[in-house]
Amino acid sequence: MLFENFEAYDVQETRRISRAEGRAEGKAEDILELLEDIGNVSDELKERIMKEKNLEILRKWHKAAARAENLEQFLEKSEIKNLI
Repeated sequence: MLFENFEAYDVQETRRISRAEGRAEGKAEDILELLEDIGNVSDELKERIMKEKNLEILRKWHKAAARAENLEQFLEKSEIKNLI
């Protein structure tokens, strides 16, 4: 009986993690879509954005991408420039 509960908990945790990863990936794709409208996004920047899993950071980057007129503005607002 104890083993069955452990498996059920593990499945629940796996689902929670999968949903969070899916949300992060979707947010990263949204950011890239906005950035592609304002400039040529380097592979290095694409990779950096897609690797990010922290939803708070991705939300910040999403707002920065929506407000930026060019990639340089985005990099300044998002503070990614220091990370890549």
